[in-house]
This record gives sequence, C-alpha cells and structure tokens, in this order.
Amino acid sequence: MEDLEQQQRERAYKIWEDEGRPEGRDLEHWDRAAEKGRGNDTETAKVTQINQDANDEFNGEHGGRLATDIRPPSTSSAD
Repeated sequence: MEDLEQQQRERAYKIWEDEGRPEGRDLEHWDRAAEKGRGNDTETAKVTQINQDANDEFNGEHGGRLATDIRPPSTSSAD
C-alpha cells in the first residue's frame, strides 16, 4: 500500500512542478495523480491480458501452433 501511495505522491508532485508550483491546489493535484494511477492500472491489466493471450496461443492452448512447430529458415542457399 505504501508503494502505491508513494507513486501517487510522486505523480502529484510532478503535476505541481509542471504547473509552475502553484499555491493552494494540492488537492486538485492529488486527485489528478490518483486518476492517472487508476488509468495506469487499467492499461497494465490490458497489457497483461494481451500477453497472456499471446502466450496461450504460442503454447497451443487456443489451437495455435506449438513452439516446437516453429523452425528457423534454412541457412543453406539454393544459389
């Protein structure tokens, strides 16, 4: 939990710095940092699912080719 809070704190600080360090907008920056964190979590979940689907397909769990079916191109030339 501390790690997530620290990440949010760092995002809020970055927002504050990017806006020229204005006074009295700390709650706005904190809320925006929280929204960005939730967006990152959603993106992470999507990427994880895409990677899992690709892994399953690669391993033949969805009717795809097995890793053993993949062979490198021939190194000998017909020339």
